[in-house]
Amino acid sequence: MGRRAARQACPRWCVADHTAEDECGDIRHRGATTTVPVVARARAGPVSTELLLELSSDDRDATAWLYLGDGTDQRLEVTLESAGLLAAALTRALAALEKLSPAEG
Repeated sequence: MGRRAARQACPRWCVADHTAEDECGDIRHRGATTTVPVVARARAGPVSTELLLELSSDDRDATAWLYLGDGTDQRLEVTLESAGLLAAALTRALAALEKLSPAEG
């Protein structure tokens, strides 16, 4: 049996089964996946799909990353600080749209 790197304690949000999920001694912490149903713009027009949100980090780097993607090619991974900035910007943009009257929007 190969020797694995010593594992540090998992973050509180980690739900990974490290025995089954980790490969080649790399230890990846993974949070619970949140699925969000969305309507996305596609070349052929709007499509219903789902976006996934998931926290992750590994033992080599303490940085926690937030994944937002469709589980295939479309994805964005940002730090938690950046995720907070994006959330605040989205909240401001939506609040500004709500202030517009139906004739203006």
